[in-house]
Amino acid sequence: MTLNVAPPGTAPATTGDGDGGPRAPIWSRFLSHGVVSFALRSIVRLVLVIIGVLTLLFVLLRVAGDPAEALAGQDAEPADLERIREDLGLNRPIMTQYLEFVSRAFLFDFGDSYRLGTDAMAEVLHRMPATLGLILAALLLAPLIGVPLGMIAALTRSRIYNKLMDVIVVGGQAIPVFAVAVLLVYLFAVDLRWVPSMATEGFASDPRAIILPILVLAIHPIARVLEVTRAGLADSMQEDFVRTALSKGVPPARLVTRHAIRPVLNSLITVIGVDFAGMLSGGVVVEFIFVWPGLGHVLISGVSNRDYPLVGAATFVAAVLVVLVNLIIDIAYRRLDPRIRKGR
Repeated sequence: MTLNVAPPGTAPATTGDGDGGPRAPIWSRFLSHGVVSFALRSIVRLVLVIIGVLTLLFVLLRVAGDPAEALAGQDAEPADLERIREDLGLNRPIMTQYLEFVSRAFLFDFGDSYRLGTDAMAEVLHRMPATLGLILAALLLAPLIGVPLGMIAALTRSRIYNKLMDVIVVGGQAIPVFAVAVLLVYLFAVDLRWVPSMATEGFASDPRAIILPILVLAIHPIARVLEVTRAGLADSMQEDFVRTALSKGVPPARLVTRHAIRPVLNSLITVIGVDFAGMLSGGVVVEFIFVWPGLGHVLISGVSNRDYPLVGAATFVAAVLVVLVNLIIDIAYRRLDPRIRKGR
């Protein structure tokens, strides 16, 4: 007989040799941990959010105006407008248009761009790497700067330093993105001439062109990460285990970097996830100011030309990205916090 050794307080595993029946299959153990339930809930939530976004988008696009007028011009005859509406399918019942719009969206089919004459989704996917590169670089820069500044604030008692951090936290979150962009362009591009003010050809033509857009996008996340890190570490430093470690002579810097920072990780993940969605919207302004050839540039062009397929494809991709990032955050939460993983 095989002996099964298990930690105290747990039932020994069975082996199928008569000691209690066969071992539970792997799928049942996944079910017991709620993995399948979590996956199903996430998929349903993703689909519902996307449908909601598509519904709102459909309504807003119809309220915005008639794309036939934008395509035909101001001097177009009524017959020409009617012909364009028929070609675009805009003269069909509104419910038929809506159902077709939603069903085709889940197939990544938004039709051809009214202005470009090419597939709208292909155009959006072609521009998406430029936007994602910009956002991911800013998100990487935020903890690299914000976390050390927050740690120093937790370790130092300098009133001057903490007042300076207060200014960064408040200013970084209060100043609008376009104002930060204008200030940085004037200082570094116009006055000092260290970097170009526009990136019409993207990163490949001049690597310096990405510096200002990244800095502008990173200002708000840096301020948020700094605020959360400083507040979280201030609470962690009051915990009993921290006080005990300090009394035993553990260096404060080592204590903060290895132990006190761990309870702050969940909050930092939340900040990064929320800021990703904010960067997608703020990135539209940044890309317009710096002429960055990304998703925001396509979206502005589509809105100004009433290009329904282009706007729909860009908005759909942005919504999917936000939902997927939120799903990744949920998974990270479950990995970092056992209480969430066990459904407590």
